[in-house]
Amino acid sequence: MDRARYARIAGAALLIGLVSVVAWHAGPMAIGGTRASGTSDVARIIAFYGHPSMVPFWWQGGIAILAIAVFAMSFRRYLGTFELSPALRITADAGAAITIGILPLYAIGSGLESAMVQLVAAGDAGKAALLGVFAAWDWTYNSVAYWFEAGYMAAWAIVAWKTGALPRWIAAIGGITALGHLFNSQVLVSGLSDDLTLIPTAIFLAWFVAAGVHLVRVAGSESPVAAGT
Repeated sequence: MDRARYARIAGAALLIGLVSVVAWHAGPMAIGGTRASGTSDVARIIAFYGHPSMVPFWWQGGIAILAIAVFAMSFRRYLGTFELSPALRITADAGAAITIGILPLYAIGSGLESAMVQLVAAGDAGKAALLGVFAAWDWTYNSVAYWFEAGYMAAWAIVAWKTGALPRWIAAIGGITALGHLFNSQVLVSGLSDDLTLIPTAIFLAWFVAAGVHLVRVAGSESPVAAGT
C-alpha cells in the first residue's frame, strides 16, 4: 500500500509540474516568438522581453517548483520500497538531492526573466542593465541548470533500470535525456544554435509524461518484475 501511495503521489506531482512547465515556456514563446539565447544583441532581447503579458506565465512557474519538490521526495520514497543495494540507495538519494537542488535555479530564472520585462518597459533607463541581467539568466538557466537535470535524470534512470521501479523503456528515455542535457549544457560554450537544445528537451518532456502516467496508473505493483515489463 505504501508503494502504491508513493507512486501515485509522485506521478500526480510530476504531471502537475509538467503542465506548469509547459505553460512556463510555451506561453512566452507564443507571445514573443523564439526565445533569445546566446546573444549580445540588445535589440533582439528587447524584442522578446517587451511583452508584460509574459510575466504571469513565469509567476505560475512556482507551481512547477513545488510539484517537482513533492515528486522528488515521493519518488525517492517509492524507490525505497524496492530492494536497493548500498550503491543504488546512494544513487536514489543523489537523484532526490540534485532534483531539489535545481529548484532555486528555476526560481532565479523565472525572476530574472520577469525582471527583464520590467527593464524593457523602463526604456532607456533599463537598457544599461538589460544585457547583464540577460547574460546572468542565460548562463544560469541554459547552461549550468542542464548539469543538474542531467544528473538527476541519470540517477533516476539507473535506479529504475536496476530495480524495475519503472519500465525499462521509460528508464532508457531518462538515460537518453541525461546524455542530451549534457550536450545542452555546452551549447552556449560552443556558440551553437539554441534550436539544438529542443530535441533533448522534447525527450525530457516525454519522460515526464511517460513516468507520470505510469506512476499514477500502474505503479504500486508488489512485483518489481511486473512493474518493469
